[in-house]
Amino acid sequence: MALVGVIITILMWSTLAASVQLLHGVPTLFLNGVALTVGGLLGLPWAKEWRMPLPLFLAGSLSMFAYHVIYFYALQLGEPIGVSLIHYLWPMLIVLLAPRSSNSRRGVRWHLASAALGMGGAALACVSAIHPSTGLAGAQGHFNVSMIGAYALALLSAVAWAGYSLLGARNTAISSHSVGAFCLSAGLACLALYFATGQMPRVTEQQSAILFYLGIGPMGAAFYLWDYGMKKGDPRKVAVLSYATPVLSTIALSICLGTRMTFAMWIGTVMVAVSIAISSRSRESQTIRTAGLGAVQPSHLVDADFCTRIRSDSQMERE
Repeated sequence: MALVGVIITILMWSTLAASVQLLHGVPTLFLNGVALTVGGLLGLPWAKEWRMPLPLFLAGSLSMFAYHVIYFYALQLGEPIGVSLIHYLWPMLIVLLAPRSSNSRRGVRWHLASAALGMGGAALACVSAIHPSTGLAGAQGHFNVSMIGAYALALLSAVAWAGYSLLGARNTAISSHSVGAFCLSAGLACLALYFATGQMPRVTEQQSAILFYLGIGPMGAAFYLWDYGMKKGDPRKVAVLSYATPVLSTIALSICLGTRMTFAMWIGTVMVAVSIAISSRSRESQTIRTAGLGAVQPSHLVDADFCTRIRSDSQMERE
């Protein structure tokens, strides 16, 4: 039953980028505000478990706010398939940014290989999406400041989410249901900033339905279904399932945009998925464990070595 919930969650997350693309033209702050607020309200039944130190609450809420605003703005600014795949490099960044022992040279080599493979796959997909017929030489003329900015924001969102995950690894005593507090506060902040501009959103019935779906699904129920799956299911099986997310997301975007998936796109997408699989395995093939705040995303899977070292560091700091 737990794995069924995980599969449903991955399917919902694979529609996130496509859903945002269908909301093209809806202000990013308003979009995030509505979806995150709805997602946060779903966690109200567990509000008693939201107790945490104020600095942690502020850091978690700010990370939730920054990540979604940056990522969604990048999707609306640039080429969605390339942006989405660059964004999906963050599971690999979790491993690269996590503390490593000085003698884990073999692990470092695997992590660097994962980084090179993931970046290469994302770059290949980006070039193919921009100009599928002529490749890199023909695509050079199509790059502009807006496109480069979108890709830079996508990479920044990946770094932001990796940092958010590692923040959670240092605060394991906090309930995973606390994600509801982060979503709700970030959502209300987005709405406050948007309405402070004096603008009023113009949203169609179809767009309203998509906004509600985002809040109920990918940015709401998916958080809690994933947490249940990680606690009740086999983390190794969950990890394998999670590798399908960038592939399914790219396919969903391709269908949404009416874009034909070229051979280069398929190769780039598979390269990103394989890089996630490589980075998620420990140097000594230990059991994969979750390190994200509330196990928020499917690739919040880092090495057991990393989790142990992060928690040890946190205990030493408290002493």
